[in-house]
Amino acid sequence: MTTSDPRSERVAVVPEARLVELLPALREAGFGLMQLPPADLAPETAADCLEQLAEQVAEYRRNDYEVVLAGTGAWCAELDAALGRLGLAPLPRASTTPSSRRRRAG
Repeated sequence: MTTSDPRSERVAVVPEARLVELLPALREAGFGLMQLPPADLAPETAADCLEQLAEQVAEYRRNDYEVVLAGTGAWCAELDAALGRLGLAPLPRASTTPSSRRRRAG
């Protein structure tokens, strides 16, 4: 598949607290970014954000994008749960720079 998408069909979900730290490496590796909600966001509001984020992740996976979780932080477990409610496995973890491995829709 040929695409003009500068992210090379790769997306990293990043905890808000790690965004600045991981941004240079993720950009260099050709990843687009999706940010988890801030740690201090009210749980009810964060839950709504996470449900929408999980739906976006599901759409990327359906379109054969590689989607990874870069770093650890607030709301990672809750994102896994939101993905589970959509019938998807948790995102593969990447501690610093995500791998170039592709994931098929799950």
